[in-house]
Amino acid sequence: MIHLEPGHRIVADAVAMCVHSSPEKREAVDVRCSDFGCHYYVCAAPEEPHILRVSLWTRCFDAVQEQVGKSYFQEIYPGLVDSPLPEYKLTLRINLDELPSDSQEKDAFVRRIACLKRDVLGAPLLICFKALLDGPTPSRAVYAVPYREDETMWVIPARSPANDLVVVVFSICFENPVEQAIAKAFLQELEISKRQARDLATAPSVTYTQEPPYELKSLSGIDLRTAKNFVGFVSLAISKRSVEGGRLEKAVTLVEGYRAYLIYHVQATKSQLHTRIRSRSHTWLQVLNRAKPEKLNSEKKTISGRNFKR
Repeated sequence: MIHLEPGHRIVADAVAMCVHSSPEKREAVDVRCSDFGCHYYVCAAPEEPHILRVSLWTRCFDAVQEQVGKSYFQEIYPGLVDSPLPEYKLTLRINLDELPSDSQEKDAFVRRIACLKRDVLGAPLLICFKALLDGPTPSRAVYAVPYREDETMWVIPARSPANDLVVVVFSICFENPVEQAIAKAFLQELEISKRQARDLATAPSVTYTQEPPYELKSLSGIDLRTAKNFVGFVSLAISKRSVEGGRLEKAVTLVEGYRAYLIYHVQATKSQLHTRIRSRSHTWLQVLNRAKPEKLNSEKKTISGRNFKR
């Protein structure tokens, strides 16, 4: 298994180039890239090379902002939130002249900006996980993050100190039948491995079902209709011990990136299967070509030049 980076490498490289460059060597920047359903835009105008803007588009931004509050992103990015650029949902305005001079602080700032998608989609996770540690109980009974057209992430916070579990439910869909089969096998194996492996005893419990879990059924006002390409529901139960001890940010990163982690490995498995099929077919063709019988009625020539048929 391969763990994906929490941030976007292209965004990090573009921001780092601007942050670490000296004022006299700054240039205009125009970088566009995507990341599992989200779109980034990093730009610096030629007339203002010291002003760097990092913008993000994701289809669920309005839903997330409505649930966490309009001031949430201004609190986690103080002094950076600007009016969003056209066709984007969130824009950070960075004045390069006001950044700290320390190189390590600049690197930490770059990593933070590169994780913009995680901070947006994982906002409900951060609120609920902080409540597990020492914060007040969240005001909402459930947070819904419709990160894809037919897929949603539901975050159900702990409702009492006795119940110290945050339940995260993903609805998973894949259009391709091959990808659906691989995803089902992958999700079933994750659930089985969690039950059987001793070294995973303290890991969050994982449940894969075709029916909506009880945590969703017990809530009102949730649309649980599934699409034709529906694969199943995946439930993660996050306890307090999973986020305490300085593991809060890592827990948010891993849970928010679960869907990207799944699709990455499904596509990698599909590519590996295709590669092995092509390699096996090539080997079979070589065997068949060597097995071709020699033509019996072929015309031959003697050493003197006369023709004869075998």
